Amino acid sequence: MIIEKRLQFQYPVTAIKALNGHRVAIVDSGNTVRFFSLDPIRLQDGFKTSLPQSEKLLQGADISADGKYVAFTVNKEGVAVFNGMKKQLLYRFKRHEGAVESLKIDDKNNYLATGGQDGKTFLWSLSTGRMVASLPHHADFVTAIDFSPNGQWIATGSFDKRILVTNISSLSQWFRLIGHNSAITVLRFIDRHRLVAADKEGEIVVWDYFESKVLKRLKKMFDGVTSLVTTPDDRFLFAADRSGIVSLYDLNSYELVALRYLHYMKPVRKLCYVEGGNHLVVGLETGEVTFNAPLKESGMMEEAIESADLADAYRLAEENPLLRYSDAYVKLEALWEEAFEEAVRLLEKGEKEAAKKVLEPFAVESSKRLLMQQLINDYGAFERFKTAVLNRKYPLAYSLAAQHPMLKQSRYYAMMEKEWEKIFSMAKKIILQNGGEEKVRELVKPFRGISSKSVLIQALLNEKEIYKLFMKLVAKKDYKAAMELAKRHPAIMELEEYKKIEKLADAIIQKAQMELEAGNYAETARLASRLMEFPGYKELAVKLQEQANLYASAMRYFAEKNYEAIYRMLEQHPCLEETKIVRNLEEAWRKVVERAEVSASKGDAGALKKLFQPFMNFPQKRFKIIALFKQAYIEKIDALARSSDTALEEAINRYIDLFGMDDEMASWLAEHGLKEMFESAVEPKDVGTINPKNLPESIV
Repeated sequence: MIIEKRLQFQYPVTAIKALNGHRVAIVDSGNTVRFFSLDPIRLQDGFKTSLPQSEKLLQGADISADGKYVAFTVNKEGVAVFNGMKKQLLYRFKRHEGAVESLKIDDKNNYLATGGQDGKTFLWSLSTGRMVASLPHHADFVTAIDFSPNGQWIATGSFDKRILVTNISSLSQWFRLIGHNSAITVLRFIDRHRLVAADKEGEIVVWDYFESKVLKRLKKMFDGVTSLVTTPDDRFLFAADRSGIVSLYDLNSYELVALRYLHYMKPVRKLCYVEGGNHLVVGLETGEVTFNAPLKESGMMEEAIESADLADAYRLAEENPLLRYSDAYVKLEALWEEAFEEAVRLLEKGEKEAAKKVLEPFAVESSKRLLMQQLINDYGAFERFKTAVLNRKYPLAYSLAAQHPMLKQSRYYAMMEKEWEKIFSMAKKIILQNGGEEKVRELVKPFRGISSKSVLIQALLNEKEIYKLFMKLVAKKDYKAAMELAKRHPAIMELEEYKKIEKLADAIIQKAQMELEAGNYAETARLASRLMEFPGYKELAVKLQEQANLYASAMRYFAEKNYEAIYRMLEQHPCLEETKIVRNLEEAWRKVVERAEVSASKGDAGALKKLFQPFMNFPQKRFKIIALFKQAYIEKIDALARSSDTALEEAINRYIDLFGMDDEMASWLAEHGLKEMFESAVEPKDVGTINPKNLPESIV
């Protein structure tokens, strides 16, 4: 692995973030921020805060993608947010009861989420600097937070071993994921509504959070996982742990690619993958940072291939398994296939030494070396095999091929298989004739005694009527009955006609998926109905049909401006959020929310009434609307506290009458040392029972 740059800082690394414009930001526990350019790697800018050294939290700092916002946990003093460009303190937040354990800035720079030792997670607006929501809370410290790339979801993990995934847009929908045996340390959203979660014992789990189910438990790491990062296409996952190991996983197959992809002598604190320069940046507990270039070696591999230095090419692939997925490695494998085919041709001519010479450059790679040895050894029986094929002594030929599998690469084996296909095709026609059994027995005689062929021959002879029925069903295109028949008589599944049915079903699936992606829902539904005719594909057909009908209904509701129906569907079927209609609808809602958050930060509940008036009848938006009314009221209460207004107690009591003692008010009271005054307050009310239309325009 090429290390392009190695840096050493005084304090442990607490955050590394890839920024827009091919830059990287690095934060250490001394709360110093540094901005680096790439290609070449050099320090561009930075600043040191006057904040005390932070504790060694895994999520104690974060930077927005544009570098504008830098957030720090401050030991027992909440959170500080700086403008990274102007190097100025913007906000100080202290609302949690106890220290802040984790924080995260969303990819769209809208929100900062903070997780506390009180089990609560608060959402703060980065544009106003005010709290805008309290999320479902945990029973223990909130230790990990992540936002989905589209900004719709937030996941929180805790010492309580639970993960909560909440819809930020509505606040009415959330999922609880239970399946870990230890405290959650890191969370990472990836594509196809998947979430990767890691814990203190080194376990890594891939979740489908819409379904609240485990998709896969990946190969466990040696120690507690400290960081997770993926390549930009979410194909590969890098995971780091406290033992200093960085492992590599394939998120398509969920296989471990390399357990020790990188190995450091000290714990790894942070990983960051930078797309522009393809850098994997690793930050250690010692303050060391390495800029690794995992794909730069593909150029070196190309050069090695061009110069015929295959040993060096394979060495690079051995040292860096990620290169096995590069274009250079595809070229290397193509060269191997060409050499293998040439060696087979030479061995068939009896030129053993020439074949060895052709394969020799590939002997440096262990798996290729084993194949080469097997090929040379197996072709020791080639002449016997060839003679058996030419003399039509097929039982002997197949027996030799079973003992020496590499003989199946020869043209004589292909010739024998072609002969079988020709004879069996004729036999299938003859068997349908009256008295055709004897002719079939005579025809297939050269292949009798070969186990794989005997099964088909006996099925054809013994189940003549079944075969006739199968062929009639195929001719009538009654694929459902044909496949049901094959289930009862498995030998039929070996017939070419049966395989053609399977190919047809696969073609229908591909076409239906293409039509679905193109928005042609009626055609998708039609193809799904056709797929219903194929047993074994019913579950997929039903899913395609449901999706097509779902998307078509959403389009119809959108045309009718029946937005409540769309929101109701979205709550039941979160997958709809990927459709253009819902994205447009949510973007319009997001703009309203942005304005509402500004009004809430000013304590202007009257403005909220006007802004949210078109949405008041949507139950799916009720939680979000009420959350912002709560914040508007708390802003007013905060103003009363600052001015020592005598109406403060009355305003607090009115708030409690409206909402009960909820997280928002409990945290505010704790922050201001007033919690004991209201210990007898009622439990928080169910937000679902509160009608935002009835909320007052002022808490005072």
